Amino acid sequence: MAALQPVERKSRRGKITYAVILTILAIGIPLQVFPYLWMVSGVFKNNREIMRAVPSLIPATPVFDNIPKAFAKYNLLANFANTMILCFGTILIQCTISILAAYALANLKPRGSKYVLLFFIGTMMINEQAIAIPSYLMFQNFLGSGVSLINSFWSLLLAFSAWGWVIFLLRGFFTGLPSDLLESARIDGAGALTVLTSIVLPLSKPVLAVVILNTFMAVYNQFLFPLILLPESDKWTIMIRIYAAQRGSASWNDSMVLLTFSTIPVLIAYLLAQKNIVQGISMTGLKG
Repeated sequence: MAALQPVERKSRRGKITYAVILTILAIGIPLQVFPYLWMVSGVFKNNREIMRAVPSLIPATPVFDNIPKAFAKYNLLANFANTMILCFGTILIQCTISILAAYALANLKPRGSKYVLLFFIGTMMINEQAIAIPSYLMFQNFLGSGVSLINSFWSLLLAFSAWGWVIFLLRGFFTGLPSDLLESARIDGAGALTVLTSIVLPLSKPVLAVVILNTFMAVYNQFLFPLILLPESDKWTIMIRIYAAQRGSASWNDSMVLLTFSTIPVLIAYLLAQKNIVQGISMTGLKG
């Protein structure tokens, strides 16, 4: 939905508001975009040109071998592969569990469901720093079985999939669905699982897009848990690789390559889900 409708722009107040919006955008967009453009241009510069006092967007002498050198030096393809495994694995596990839990809390309403929902909301109030060490100890001896999940993707998949926010969001959306529609399906003989897969999920595409994107962003940008639970370099994610490279005194052009390519999956995710994200935000009342 546009900030101002065409009819509103014709009034004096609407014209002033429209002019103010354009002025803010004209000033704000270049300030927001310039650091990213400078970062991308740094991929094709040498270190001396990157460190110039007056930055330039166009390299004086483009250097095209910074990218293959950085990928070979830091094994970035493996880091991206590890990150994608965690992202899509978490999305698959988390969405499956959260959809079933949210549907049960919203429509089946078993005994004590209010307290279960309150428990999930309570987990949202605990920051990750508080549970980092307990999580490490738990996965070091998983459920007292003597099996260690340290340096295993399963430790992060299990940790990331336990996110109460997703259940809370989906439960609120499922509660708002037309009860007559669900009741009609039940009268026609559809079971709970059929109602969920045939009616609820097709109507939930916008909110699921929001859930998938937020989960992807949360896992992709995660730093603390991969640092603790994946100590060996062959399992590092892209964020750990960037951290390790900078601690190892990486050159400026290497840093630009790492940072530039780390933003590409995020941009692709937003572009692919843009339509559903806007609709989902408006339907769920989320504000960014």
